Amino acid sequence: MDNRTADALIKCLEIEVDFYRELTIFLMKKHTKILADDINWLTDSLNDEQAYIMKSRSLEEKRLALFRGLGIDDKKLTELGEEAPEEYRPKINMLTGQLAELASNITELNAQTTEIVKRKLDNQKEFVKRAGILEKPEVYDKNAAKVQAGQSSAQVIRQI
Repeated sequence: MDNRTADALIKCLEIEVDFYRELTIFLMKKHTKILADDINWLTDSLNDEQAYIMKSRSLEEKRLALFRGLGIDDKKLTELGEEAPEEYRPKINMLTGQLAELASNITELNAQTTEIVKRKLDNQKEFVKRAGILEKPEVYDKNAAKVQAGQSSAQVIRQI
């Protein structure tokens, strides 16, 4: 790896570290809002979350294209610092370490958030079940006859 490649790699890693730090902050806020049942914030944040998803895809596509162009597309993140010129190694190793830590934090945060949402949904499902909300209510036709399975009790009696 030459100096030009190392400079391009550092710039790319800095952009990714900045983005994933920003994403982590957003996901932490989302996690907090889920715990607080702040449905309004969660609804309003859907566009922001979609923008983060689109930006992460764009960054990944650009990173892959850059790495292909630099001839380092077959290298693992941990290998990049080892192959860099000596004066670039500390910076590259620091950035790859930060990126790996951010990715790990995001994965853990997403797992925790998913578990919380799952528990909240299970609790709501249990509440609805116990309250009998989903049971079919008693319905009456215009003659005040009880309707069962789409037929009024008067129709059922006439059929017998």
